Amino acid sequence: MDYWKYYINSILADRNVEDVAIIGLFDNRCVWAAKPGGLLAAISPQEVGLIVGQDRKTFLLTGITVAGKKCSVIRDNLLVDEDNVMDVRSKGSDSRSICIGKTPKALIFLMGKKGVHGGALNQKVHDMIVGMKV
Repeated sequence: MDYWKYYINSILADRNVEDVAIIGLFDNRCVWAAKPGGLLAAISPQEVGLIVGQDRKTFLLTGITVAGKKCSVIRDNLLVDEDNVMDVRSKGSDSRSICIGKTPKALIFLMGKKGVHGGALNQKVHDMIVGMKV
């Protein structure tokens, strides 16, 4: 338990990251670790099912929800080997970049601070995926 707390705190130390959650891919698709009180801690198993599902076309047109917040899909390479990342942007006046990365056992969600470009989050998620594969 202390490991996850330390890991979440080290991610949040990045000046670009506002929120983070690590979600299990199997069993009940629950939150393994998240920023206490953060929006991403509320990601539902249904949202995870849609994000990792095989129907990629529908949500490219209609968008997805992340923790109940409506988002547009900017780039979807989540199921592409050696990339495994999806870039989305929340809708509304307080829109934020969100990057989702897929490891063999979990999804990583990072939300950027206001004004942070998705590319900065994308690189961080790629680094995290590599670190979680070992």
